[in-house]
Amino acid sequence: MSPRHTPSLLGPPARARFQKAGVLTSLALVVAGGLVTPAAAAARAVSERPAATPRTGDNCKPHKPHRSTAGAEAYTGKDKCKGATGATGPKGATGPKGPTGAKGATGATGPAGATGATGATGPSGENGTPGATGATGATGATGATGAPGLCVDIDATRDENNFELRAALSPATAGDPVTRAYAGIRDLQPQPGPYLWTDLSQLDNYPSNACAISIAQQALGGMDTEGDVNIDVITTAGAIWETTCDVSTSDITLTCEDDWTLVNRQPAPGAVNGGTVVP
Repeated sequence: MSPRHTPSLLGPPARARFQKAGVLTSLALVVAGGLVTPAAAAARAVSERPAATPRTGDNCKPHKPHRSTAGAEAYTGKDKCKGATGATGPKGATGPKGPTGAKGATGATGPAGATGATGATGPSGENGTPGATGATGATGATGATGAPGLCVDIDATRDENNFELRAALSPATAGDPVTRAYAGIRDLQPQPGPYLWTDLSQLDNYPSNACAISIAQQALGGMDTEGDVNIDVITTAGAIWETTCDVSTSDITLTCEDDWTLVNRQPAPGAVNGGTVVP
């Protein structure tokens, strides 16, 4: 008895899909095992597929290509002589890079960023060259007259080597604000003795601003033991004042009691044998 042919429960389209799946699975296993490259594996999978058996008959025209039985099972179109679709070939090489496109337009300016922290102070620069000397300023006004300086003076005279006369002017001090005038005398016999001084600034009308002094002796008349001595002072204002003292030759002393008086006449600018009359 001949064996009974059991028809497949799957139709031609389903069987064709199983065949394709088997080919792809075999190809994936070969590539994953590292045995061949993907292109070689694809070629091998194609070569391992069963050779197409050409179909003959009235339905196939001479100008149409024949297809295999396996292809006929997967074919669902009207042309029964069209062969099955071949396996997908390997991916072609990447083509050359195309030229760079034109530069796009500049975008809008973004908002200003926050102000950064102040940087460290830089080193000091070099000194610049001195500037030109400025013009001389106008002369200032004359200042006020200062206080008078110290008034100090001395004068002397001698008569026949019997006695010697001196006049002295001492300056004012913090403790004594008066410029004082003095008359002095000393005995020269048998040898020079000490000076004996009389303060003339205690006499009436003494000019407190006296600044220079002089002394002169008048000639003694006969046996008269009282000789006159003239003492003059000039003040800081230019006025001349005078007084007199008497000399006692018996004990070589001075007696000074006369008031101070202005000399008549006073010196005057441009005067010739004249001067300012004292009223």
